[in-house]
Amino acid sequence: MKKIVSSKNLDKIIIEAVNLICNPVESSIGPKGTNSIIASTDLPTFITNDGVTIARNVESDDLCINAILEILKESSIKTDELVGDGTTTSLVLVKSIIEESYKLINNGISKYEINNELIKERNEIVKYLKNISHKPSEKEKRSIAITSSGKREYGEIIYEVATKIKNKNGIKITTGTKESTKVIYFKGYEIDTIIASDYFFKDSNLIELKNPYILVTNNKIEDLEIISDIINECLDRKKDLVILADDYDENLINNVLAINYDNDLNIYLLKNPEYGIRKFLISQDIANISGAKIFKEDYYFGVLKEIKINKEKTTMCFDINAKDYVNKINLAINDLNDEFDIEFYQRRKSMLENGLALIEVGGKTNTEIRETKMHFDDAINAIFSLDDGVSLGGGISYLEVAEKLNGKFILKNILEKPFKKIIDNATLDYTEIKDEIVKSNYKKVYNLITDKFENIDDTTVLDSTKVLISSLNSAISIASLLLTTNSLIINEKVKNIDLNHEFNI
Repeated sequence: MKKIVSSKNLDKIIIEAVNLICNPVESSIGPKGTNSIIASTDLPTFITNDGVTIARNVESDDLCINAILEILKESSIKTDELVGDGTTTSLVLVKSIIEESYKLINNGISKYEINNELIKERNEIVKYLKNISHKPSEKEKRSIAITSSGKREYGEIIYEVATKIKNKNGIKITTGTKESTKVIYFKGYEIDTIIASDYFFKDSNLIELKNPYILVTNNKIEDLEIISDIINECLDRKKDLVILADDYDENLINNVLAINYDNDLNIYLLKNPEYGIRKFLISQDIANISGAKIFKEDYYFGVLKEIKINKEKTTMCFDINAKDYVNKINLAINDLNDEFDIEFYQRRKSMLENGLALIEVGGKTNTEIRETKMHFDDAINAIFSLDDGVSLGGGISYLEVAEKLNGKFILKNILEKPFKKIIDNATLDYTEIKDEIVKSNYKKVYNLITDKFENIDDTTVLDSTKVLISSLNSAISIASLLLTTNSLIINEKVKNIDLNHEFNI
């Protein structure tokens, strides 16, 4: 079945969709924003004030509205993907841009004029935001972690982990099973465990070896003769051996198990868990950290400080200084465009430099744990988005830029909306607080956590400049896309959903 919506009917659907998704999202903005209950057939009901999570869960039975909702979600989701924070602000700005734009449209200004003006204004505003930002101190980094996470104790954990690991892709945040939050540090190179046979574990779930030899190859080892020299050396020196290869012949696996049993020798056969270029890179990394030399063509032989193998992960500790090798990885990262590849390279870099960290988020209930994890995710993303500097938070930087815009700017009043909504959610007098900040020439800010004004040199009300810019860019991008859209085509066979929309489709 096909339905086509155009002109003013589509405008009404856009406005309805904007209100449907933005109203619950904007009520969550700021330290005193409210929560939403998310009920789903797929997951247990939970409570959250995480903007992107609320946005993802807003749907409509009306296919026309739902189509617009999916586009609107991109505003917060794109910001979340880029910087991991500022998602709620994006949708607050989207709603304000749409509302202001339709006022102008009703006064005879074309959508394309508005779109061109928004793009021009965005470029000027981004320049202002960069001008008022500054490089963060360690104290300010800690403050941003605390503000983004919503609680001092969460922020302190995030700041400590980020300071030690120094690489976002080396930090994993997961839900725990205990009431308290636990941080586990891994100093070493970690891969998924694929062991040739579970019999290598014998009666244990963990294999720990000190100073083992390691043989690395990307080949499938089919003949015991290929590695017999290495095995004989291990027998003579009574040294443990770990082999990492693409695969093994079944007879070879059984022969190695028999050698272990007959000689009380520890030889373990691991398979490389990756494919293609990633398999090659992992082999190259492990050869490097073990100081491996060429044993024969495509085979590298080295020594590790320690290796721990459980049924899920294998961690290799090393003493080799990998600084020069990491510099080569950095050069390779500069040539990458795919975000998925960049994350893989960054994780390798983190393992070779400062190690990994696992944060197991705790809480009294599953609902609390899930909500807390979202705050940890926001904080870790915020603290690693500080390359472009920091600015005053809580919507105050947008407010400051709005005050600098002289003449007729569509975005002048729109930039005030995040700050206004934050103050409104705290049920405070917006005009009174705004006037006090403006009168101080933005040397004072209002801290909703402490409920008092603070000097900007001693405030925790800060935001990453990158987050501010990304929120604005995403909002303008989605709003412009909707404003310059003149038709919606529904072409889908759907049962039990009424396609006869109330707007005379």
